[in-house]
Amino acid sequence: MKINWKILIAAALMVIVAVWAVDSLRPRSYSGTDLNFAVGRGTITVNNPSDTALPIQLTGTGTRIFTVQSQDEALRGSSARQGSGRNVNQLLDFTLPTGLSTFTIVNGSGVNLVATSTVLLEATVQSMSGSESTTVLAVTVVVLLGAAFYIFRASGRSLTNPLQRRSPVPATMPTVSTGTTGGQGQALRAYGDNRADISEKS
Repeated sequence: MKINWKILIAAALMVIVAVWAVDSLRPRSYSGTDLNFAVGRGTITVNNPSDTALPIQLTGTGTRIFTVQSQDEALRGSSARQGSGRNVNQLLDFTLPTGLSTFTIVNGSGVNLVATSTVLLEATVQSMSGSESTTVLAVTVVVLLGAAFYIFRASGRSLTNPLQRRSPVPATMPTVSTGTTGGQGQALRAYGDNRADISEKS
């Protein structure tokens, strides 16, 4: 059985894109007493089970300021520049209230949440924003549909009957033209017929 490498490559592309999409869109979960993780540009939800508010830091790299957006006014704010020259970082200190807190990071780069406490915190992070998630989904759908259609056609399937393979087109034989009188009178008989007529007369 001959292996169709193009079909195998298309199938491998589908698997790679699907794994990439799932890994990009799935939320990350963290828990512990000393947390330090990247927050990305999606929604961050942190659960503080203690009865007191806890100090939290958001740190970023570079000179680009990041902003925290939330329905809770206590969680809103913008980072401040730290250091000089090549050692420039961004820092935002805020207090994490009890219960669930939800916020989003806008702009900035390399933003991490740092929580140093003895309280066991739980956090869930969606690393991509809504627009980025939509783009990933759109690219994934286009690639999967395109690769699936290519495999469908390359395997010899027909759109009118997907379960039946297309039968190969038979080679056409050249048409042998017999002598005619161009529509006037009868067609000339073959040479063998003429010999038969002569033998009967003799």
